[in-house]
Formats: sequence, structure tokens, C-alpha cells
Amino acid sequence: MDVALLKALSEADAIAAAEQEVRDIFLHEAQKYGKAVQFDGLGSVLIRLNGSAGPKVMICAHMDEVGFIVRSISRDGAIEVLPVGNVRLSARTLQPVRITTRDGQKIHGLLDGDAQGGNLRVDIGAASQQEVSAAGIAPGDRVTFASPFQTLPRQRVMGKAFDDRLGCWLLLSLLRELHATPLPCEVWLVASSSEEVGLRGGQTASRAVQPDVALVLDTACWGNNFDYDPANNRQIGKGPMLVLYDKSMVAPPKLAAAVQKVAHDCGITLQNDMFSNGGTDGGAVHLSGTGVPTIVLGPPTRHGHCAASIADLTDLADTHRLLVALINAFTAATVNDLTDFRSGSLSGSHLC
Repeated sequence: MDVALLKALSEADAIAAAEQEVRDIFLHEAQKYGKAVQFDGLGSVLIRLNGSAGPKVMICAHMDEVGFIVRSISRDGAIEVLPVGNVRLSARTLQPVRITTRDGQKIHGLLDGDAQGGNLRVDIGAASQQEVSAAGIAPGDRVTFASPFQTLPRQRVMGKAFDDRLGCWLLLSLLRELHATPLPCEVWLVASSSEEVGLRGGQTASRAVQPDVALVLDTACWGNNFDYDPANNRQIGKGPMLVLYDKSMVAPPKLAAAVQKVAHDCGITLQNDMFSNGGTDGGAVHLSGTGVPTIVLGPPTRHGHCAASIADLTDLADTHRLLVALINAFTAATVNDLTDFRSGSLSGSHLC
């Protein structure tokens, strides 16, 4: 497993609509394997993995992370910022951050806010508006947590932006493994823009690709990280999550059963999860065109939408194995069965 790639993705800075640092990693990898790159109008990266007469399968993960944007600079040198995405309230106080200026400079500071998570300011040690401006900082500059990627015991890792750089890593791992492999379907690897501010890139990218079926890669954490009860289906080290329901989408029963069967045949344990709040790019993708059979899956984490998350590398590896198996199972017969509503059978027989 290429942990160095995961580190590079995690430490790249990319809030919604300002995702070039992550996009550059995708462009480098695509060039290395001789794959052409397309973009939608928001900057989502579209890589066609192969040519095929089979169905078109889109695998999607978002590039952006939660963070902040510079709103204004006070006379006394405080840099006022607004959240971009749903940053956890407890992560809005006394956190190291870095500002990326328009010319690419990185300036470190300390984020502070009030007890309600408001009045957010970054302190770079300045004493006046002029000192901040002289450092090259201006309204519109992006701000991200400044958390380094770290390895932990027992195949665990910690870093910022695992939501959704884990998914981005999975896309690139598929590119590396399958770039020259004959497949029964045409696979599009999509790194979408601006998911954290309204599932935007998933919508525009799916319009560009027009897939027959979609796999959306994302991650989530449980509210109590040390709760190991059966209700917690986001436990690290327990296998990938299969999201059966969230506020933006309900998983199609046939497709969910098909994924469960492939996982079983591969000896991969799934955690069947449901989100009581929020959604993913799947909410936008499944409404594209006349409707796209879409499923959401991915490795779980501890902590989320904050300075850093913790993940298990075995979950990441098992998610990769599952994706490879699913790609090889998506024949024309499989996809036709998913959209044949004359039968409600959940047997997943075409995936045998």
C-alpha cells in the first residue's frame, strides 16, 4: 500500500472550488499511466480508465475538505474567516491552521472562536491590517487545518481531510492497478469538486459522464468514537461501510444486495450503515439524467469535519479489493438487471 500517496493527498489543501493541489496529484498520476483527463465546469477531474462496449460505471470521490475562507482583516490584524462546509463546532477554537494565498504562499496561524463556534479569527501574530496585507493575505484566501499526516500503531493512520482523501486514494489505487486490464465495463474515475458545500461536483460530473451505474466513495465517523455497540457501523478495523440510507439518497435494494454478495464472495466484512444526518455526492449523482443506480461505500474513520481523523489501512485495502471485484462484476447483464423493475429479486444472480 502506498502510504506516501495517502500522505500527499491528506496534506494537500483544498476547500471547495479551490482544489488545485489535489487536482495536480490526479493529473500527475493520469499522465504517468497515459490516461486523458477531462473536466466539468467546476473543475472535477474525469478520467476514463478504459474503453469498453459494456455499461458505463462512474466511481466518484470528492476532492474538497471542510475549512475556512478569509472574509476580512481588522484594523488590529485579526483575520476574520467564515467556515466552508460543516466544520465541527469543537474544532473552531485554538487550532493550528494555514492560509494559502492567491499566489500560493503558505502562512501558518492559530484559529480562534467563541464558545458557540462563531467570531472566527486567525492570528498570525500581526498587530495591524497593514502587517497582514504585507504578508500577502487578502479576502478570499483559503484556510485549512495544519495537521500533519502520521502513522499510528496497528495499521492506523491520522491526518486531515480523510473526508474524502481516502476516497481519492481509492480512485488512484484503481488507476494504478487496472490501467491496462481488460474490463467488462467502461470505468470513469471522478474526483469531484465542492461536495462539502452542497454535492455540487457530483451533479455536474455525472451530467458529463452519463453513467449507467455509480459507486460513490465517502467516509463517516460515529458520534462516540469508543462506542463499540452494534448500532455503531462505523468502527475502524471492522471493514468498509455500505451506506443503505442517508438524507440525500436511499440505496437501491438490488444494487445493495449485489454489493453485499460480492463482498461475501471476496471474504470482505461490510458494515451496513445509515446516516441520520447529511448526505454524499450520491444524492446528486443518482438524480442525474433519468436516474442512476447509485451506492455509497467507503472506509470508516474516527473523528470528522475537524482538524484530523483516524483510519485503518486494512479497511482501505478491503475497500479497494471490493471495488476491483465490483468493477469486474458489472457486465451488461448486471446493469440491465439493476434497472429492470419488473422483478424485485434481490438475489444478485448476475454477479455470480
